[in-house]
Order: sequence, then structure tokens, then C-alpha cells
Amino acid sequence: MSSDTERAVTLYPWATMDVDGVLAELADRNVNTVMVICKESDGRVFYDSDIVPNQVPERDLLAEFVDAAGRRDMYVVPVFLTLTDKYLLEQDPSLVQVARDGTPLRYPNVSFEWMHWVCPSNPAVRDHVARLAAEISEYDIDGIRFSHLEFQPVLNGDSDYLSCFCEQCVDGDETVSSDDESWLDYRANLSESLLTDLVEPFDDDRMINLQVEVFADMESTLRDSREKLGLDIEELSAHVDTLSPRTAHVDMGVHPLWIRDVTRAMRDAVQKPILPTIRTASSTDPDNPVSPDELRLTLFSDGANIGRLTDEQWDAVEDSFDGIEQLKER
Repeated sequence: MSSDTERAVTLYPWATMDVDGVLAELADRNVNTVMVICKESDGRVFYDSDIVPNQVPERDLLAEFVDAAGRRDMYVVPVFLTLTDKYLLEQDPSLVQVARDGTPLRYPNVSFEWMHWVCPSNPAVRDHVARLAAEISEYDIDGIRFSHLEFQPVLNGDSDYLSCFCEQCVDGDETVSSDDESWLDYRANLSESLLTDLVEPFDDDRMINLQVEVFADMESTLRDSREKLGLDIEELSAHVDTLSPRTAHVDMGVHPLWIRDVTRAMRDAVQKPILPTIRTASSTDPDNPVSPDELRLTLFSDGANIGRLTDEQWDAVEDSFDGIEQLKER
């Protein structure tokens, strides 16, 4: 799969989804890649798994996407939400990420309702997600996107809920704190080794993509990713083909040209192709989508809320597709 040609949108499957019809419409819109949610944030999946429940038991939606995409010369890239896993915590609550004060990072304590964070320090967690990734690799897919690889921080005013301080992460040392360099190193090394395990089943012909959070600028992104999220982006980039910064400029209140600047800065930092994920509507006001003029300043639109785009906005997205190659040369 070429990393130079993706014109992608992300899709969340549903039980009555007409996969063939959806892909036909996207192909007409000049989209050639679908990033389809495959392992959900609750830990269940959208394919026939031998390990966890299928969200839609009567359908193997991943197989349907592969078949429908093959008829249209489109790419299929499953999205794997790695460490958010309500199902796994229902089986063993002790696998949860833990804040310094002992608070488990799962709903309804300090996280969003759909977020239940498992800790990669535990061998059971690492084995579980690695087995799921290996299952997905058996499908005739063109790549995979790993997301939510981080240790989850929850910031609540002056209270700093970094994780994880479970028994495995502190190894019995009750003096470990959030600014402990050895603890920060431990988290970063653990995330890197986990990603190494996850990508192992995928051959060189399939694109490995990592989605990461971004902050105000690249300096703060590299620093805060490591200190707040336990992710050393420069080290992680060695194990993937492309990176996707989450560029939700709508929520951050910045001009959409920020997306271009983030893309260039991250490309310079890691020397890898960058495929930004661009939110097309505010999460706090989903009926207020980005204007077509703003979309013309982005690379492309990639978001699970792609169905909210109007025909006029789709025209703007297609104009953005046409401008990708020119932007790469600047």
C-alpha cells in the first residue's frame, strides 16, 4: 500500500449498514481508503473473533468491507483502539490503569463513559491485544491503524491524574511520583515494546499507522506525549510507516492552517509520511461543522462524523484531495 495516495475517511460500522452502498458512494466522492473501526473502545469487535464478542454477531462487517473494497480498488485499513477495553475489565477489573491516588481510570470515576483504560504493564493485557491484532492480520486488509496506545491522563483542575501506578508499574515502590524519570522511561519503553508486538503479524506490504495526540506545537507535542501519555513519538515512529496526528482544530480554537503546520513539523521530526486526522465538526457542537472554506485549507477530511458533511463540503474535501501532492512539495 502506497503512503502517497490515501484519500481517506473513517467509518464506524453499524448493524444495518449497507457496506457496498456506502463504499460505492465514497468511491464516487473520490475516496480510495476507508479506515473502519474494528476493535471498539468497549473491547468488542466488528468481525468474527474467537477471542471477544462481535458487536454485530450476525455479520462479519470487516469481511464485508474487504469484499466491497476489492470490487472498487479501494484500500481497507482497520482501526484498532488498543488500550480502551471495557470488555476486558469486565473479565478482570484488576487490569485497569490507576492514578497516583489509587483512582481506577474507568467510567464513572474520572474518564468518559466509553473509556475504560487497561494497563499494558500486565501480561494479560499485552497478550490479549496482541492476539486480537494477529486475528485481524489474517484478513486481506491493506494496513492497520493503532490508536489509544497511551497511558491515559485525566486533568481535573489542579488535580493531576496521570497513570499508571498499578502494582506492576510501580513494582512495589510507593515513592514513585509523576515526575520520576525512571517511571517516565518505564512507560515510554513499555509503550514501544507493546507496539512492536502489535505490528509483528503484519507484512511489509501493509501500512502500519499510529494515531497520536498533538499539542500546540511540535516541541510540546514531543515533550507532553512522553510525560503525560507515556509515548515517545520519535521512538514509536521507527515501528510504523505513517503517523496520524489528531488535528481537532475546531475544538482547540485555532485556525485550520495549524493542521498544515502540525503536519510539516511532525514530518520533519520523525521523517515519516504524515496522514492527519481532521475533525469535521466540534465535539461540543456537532451541528456546527467546519465551513467549506476551512476545509479547503486542510489536506483531507478524516473522521467518524464524515456523514455530517454536506454536498458543498464534500466538494471542498475533493478539492483538498487534489491539493495533497502540491502541499507535500512545499
